[in-house]
Amino acid sequence: MLKQTADPTIMWGVRLADLPKPIKLLFTTTLLTFGMGYLFAIGNLALSIGMTQVDVVEHYWGDPEVRAAVDAQQSESEADSGGGEEEEMSFDDLDDDVALSAPALAIPSFDSLVAEGHFHMFGFAMIFFICGFIVSFADMERHWKSVLIVTPFVGSFFDVWSTLLTRFIGPNFSWMLMVSGTLMALSFGIIFVISIWQMWFKKNKAARAGV
Repeated sequence: MLKQTADPTIMWGVRLADLPKPIKLLFTTTLLTFGMGYLFAIGNLALSIGMTQVDVVEHYWGDPEVRAAVDAQQSESEADSGGGEEEEMSFDDLDDDVALSAPALAIPSFDSLVAEGHFHMFGFAMIFFICGFIVSFADMERHWKSVLIVTPFVGSFFDVWSTLLTRFIGPNFSWMLMVSGTLMALSFGIIFVISIWQMWFKKNKAARAGV
């Protein structure tokens, strides 16, 4: 049976280092599985979207050159129609040099972003709840522990909203997506390192007592 400590910074008086081996194995394999999933998620992001701010803008907002050409063509069409019935816009109407120099606007729809967002939010909630629960047993200052627990949830909130804002408001919100994704990755990485270190490399209570 675990012997609790009076240290108020430790949840339920139990440290990661003092957990029974089966619980350590459960927490460790869970973190390793999440870590592998995170690596695959980053790989999928790099292959499908890209890792730079420019890649994010082109994926969610569209290629700036093509968008400028579309807006210019649409303005010309509205001017030619004299404010009458709007003509349907087509990429076939773009100049050949623009069409050949930049890719088409294969940007996600509102429906696809909502579907992607709800899927990601449920996944983020599950992953970061479990990670937060594990790091709650870490031997560290309570305020830093609170920051580690809350930060990935805040990052996931802005991550999901930034895709919609980038797509429908403007490309500057792509920086929000970059920052929020970085916050989530850093938070998970720190939780992973602290938890693994304290479970397997930090002396437990018996070892500290010289038993």
